[in-house]
Amino acid sequence: MKKESVIAHRRPTSHESRNDGHEPVERRAFLARGVRVAGALAAGGVATTAGAQARTSEPIGRPALPWMTTEGTPMRGYGQPSKFEEPVQRLVGQNFGKLAAGYGASFTPLQSLNGTITPNGLHFERHHNGVPGIDPARHKLLIHGLVRKPLAFDVAALMRYPMVSRTCFIECAANSFRNTLPKAQEVPCGAIHGLISCSEWTGLPLGVLLNEAGVDAGANWLLAEGADSAAMSRSIPLAKRSTMS
Repeated sequence: MKKESVIAHRRPTSHESRNDGHEPVERRAFLARGVRVAGALAAGGVATTAGAQARTSEPIGRPALPWMTTEGTPMRGYGQPSKFEEPVQRLVGQNFGKLAAGYGASFTPLQSLNGTITPNGLHFERHHNGVPGIDPARHKLLIHGLVRKPLAFDVAALMRYPMVSRTCFIECAANSFRNTLPKAQEVPCGAIHGLISCSEWTGLPLGVLLNEAGVDAGANWLLAEGADSAAMSRSIPLAKRSTMS
């Protein structure tokens, strides 16, 4: 017992008392310092902010970069790309220049993207008379022809149906057309193959509406016409009807 008493009360040597981060520290001094730190953290934002300032003003191993020491931009109601992403742009091709500014295509910059999903703002576009400003409050989808019951739906009615989401790519029929030119083109990947993009699409399967209209057994083709001023249309064989659901 006497030996234990001597050990418990002996004075620490100068070697044990040092607190420079490189030598052992006296146990009681270490615990006392830990209590002070815990108290500072419990005090709230003032102590925490001071600690953050100390870290940024005295970085370890490298200088503090501007975004590490200054407040960032305010929050926005609708997100925008970082200013460092501004060079990632679509290549816009206008076949007839200002004479027909709405005719042409925007190519997805495939060489600048990662992953399989194309950002909305970089999705390829093909236009024959500009981007139509369709008013969803006035737009209607009409199904007629060889059907038992012609139907017309406004957007509000379509939104009441159960929706389906799928990840699919869409490709323009003219994609990679530059590969058909007599001379190889020294242009980025997107300028050759950029008329293809992949997105998550959400909506009502067309097959559901065709079933409601009651397609005639003798019908073989579906003619889809757009609402833009060029009135572009495409024919689809009804044999592919199973893929519309």
